[in-house]
Amino acid sequence: MKVYHQTGFRYKWNIESFLNGVGNGLIYSPINIDADKLLALDVKLKHSGFLDPQLYLLYEAKGTLDTYPYFPGNIKPDFATPDLDNSHIQLAQLCVDYQVQNNFEYLIIPSRYYTDNPTTFFSQSTDYFVTPFCDYIRNKNIQKKILLSVIVKTIMLSDEEKRNEVLNWITGHQNIEGVYLILENNFTSKQIKDFDYLLNALKFIKVLKDNQMEVHLGYSNTEALLYSIAMPDSVTIGSYENLRSFGIKRFQDMEKSQMRAPNARLYSSYLLQWVDYEYIQAMKKLMPDYANYFDDSEYRPLMFTPEFKWHFAKSEPYKHYFYVFDRQIKSLPSTQEGRIEELKCKIKNALTLFKKIENEVLLDENSDGSHLPTWFNVINAFQKELTK
Repeated sequence: MKVYHQTGFRYKWNIESFLNGVGNGLIYSPINIDADKLLALDVKLKHSGFLDPQLYLLYEAKGTLDTYPYFPGNIKPDFATPDLDNSHIQLAQLCVDYQVQNNFEYLIIPSRYYTDNPTTFFSQSTDYFVTPFCDYIRNKNIQKKILLSVIVKTIMLSDEEKRNEVLNWITGHQNIEGVYLILENNFTSKQIKDFDYLLNALKFIKVLKDNQMEVHLGYSNTEALLYSIAMPDSVTIGSYENLRSFGIKRFQDMEKSQMRAPNARLYSSYLLQWVDYEYIQAMKKLMPDYANYFDDSEYRPLMFTPEFKWHFAKSEPYKHYFYVFDRQIKSLPSTQEGRIEELKCKIKNALTLFKKIENEVLLDENSDGSHLPTWFNVINAFQKELTK
C-alpha cells in the first residue's frame, strides 16, 4: 500500500520529506502552488504523484487556482453552470493537457461539489466530466491510468440506496482504472468515533476493490490505519488538519477572520493518536519514562529539548508524523487477515499505554484513546462481513 503526501499550505515540508525517502509520491494542490511553478518542478517530484484538479467549486478562484489553464474563469469570464454545456470538452482537454505536461503518474478526472447533490448529479458528472475526459485521453492515445475523483458524503455511506447508487455509478465506467476517493468528514472530534460511518466506509472500499478498481484514499488521518484492512491501494499523509480531513471551506474564498491558533500536537504510533503538547509537557514532569510513548525520528531530539518552543506552525512535528506514519503504514502485513490481527493487537497495546498515562496525566477526548474501542469493534464487525 502506497502513501502519498496530501500537499497544501507549506507544501515544501512534504517535498523535503519525500526527497528524504518518506512517502511514495505527492498529490498537488492547485490552490497552493502556481501552475507555472508546478510545471517547473523537477520531474522526479511529479512522475510518482498526481494532481487534484480541485474543480470542486467551479466559480471559486481560491489561492492560485486561477493560474491553471483549465480553471473555468479562464475559459469564459463569469463562468456559470449553463456554460458547461458548451465548455465541458474544452475544459477536459485543457485539464488533461496540463496533467500530461507534468508527466504525473495518473490522470485525474475532477469532481464537482454540492452541499446536497441534485438528482441529476451522476448523469451530469458523466456528461460534463467522465465522458469528455475519457474520450479525449483515448483519442490522443495517452497511455496513463485514469482515476475518477469521488467525494463520498456521509449519507452515501449511511443510506443503502444512495450507497448502491454511487457504487453502481463508479463501477459502471469502463475506461477508468480506479478512484481518488475522498470521504467527507463533518465530525467535530479530531478522531472519527462513529461506528456505522467507519464500518460503512470499509464496506464501500471493499466493494470497489472487489470490482478490481484501484482505490486511492485522499485526506486521510489516523483512520487510514483502520481503512487499510479494506486493502486500498494508497492512503495520504498531510500536515495541517484540513489536509487530513476533507472540508469544502478550504476551497472557498472566505473573508479572513481571526481564529485562535491550535495547540501543537505530536503523533505517536504506539498510542495511535496525536497528543497535545501541553500533555506531553505534563507527562515529562510526572512520568520518568514519558519519552517511551513517542517514536524516534531525526526530529525528536530537537522537540524534546527544554529549549524547543512548541507551535503549530513549526515543521518538526509534521515531518516527524510523515516519517512515523509512513513507516507504520509500510510495516503492515500484506495480507488482509494479517493486517486485521496486527491492528487489533496495536489497539489493545495502545489502550494499555493510555491506562498507564492516565494514572498520572488526564487527557482530553482529542488526545486520549477514546476512539480506539470503536475502532476495535469496527474491525471485528468488518471481519464478520468478510466471512459472509
